[in-house]
Amino acid sequence: MIKPLRKRHLQIWSMLAILLPVGIISAWLAIPRQAVDKTLQPAHVNALSVILKSYKKPGAEIVNIRISADSSASQLEWINEETVTSPSALIYQKQKDDNSENITDADLIGRIEARGTYYFPLKNESKNNQFHFVIYDIIHHQVIEKINF
Repeated sequence: MIKPLRKRHLQIWSMLAILLPVGIISAWLAIPRQAVDKTLQPAHVNALSVILKSYKKPGAEIVNIRISADSSASQLEWINEETVTSPSALIYQKQKDDNSENITDADLIGRIEARGTYYFPLKNESKNNQFHFVIYDIIHHQVIEKINF
């Protein structure tokens, strides 16, 4: 190697000796934090005090509409006594029972999964305490069940 080439070689290796650790540290600092798992079901919700309406499915599900003592809040209580046959079931609330398969105008309430009790807050916009729910399978894009109170 000739002298100018040795000099350039030293400069490049010196620069790499500084930039390589700086690059590794800055890349490590740029790693985003782990995403927080946000489920459709709140972590833990207490049941409201009064059961307004109840529905027992012949299979293994009990569905209750609960309201607070002063009727200011309402809640859907879903109790699974057995494992759900469709693991991708979402609950939608419709304002009226129109017997259509369309859920675009419905409000997403939450997701039901394994055995257990699930509580979902409801909007108090229903007139005459009539509630219409649609259980929808998002994988197969089909309505599994309709529940009308």
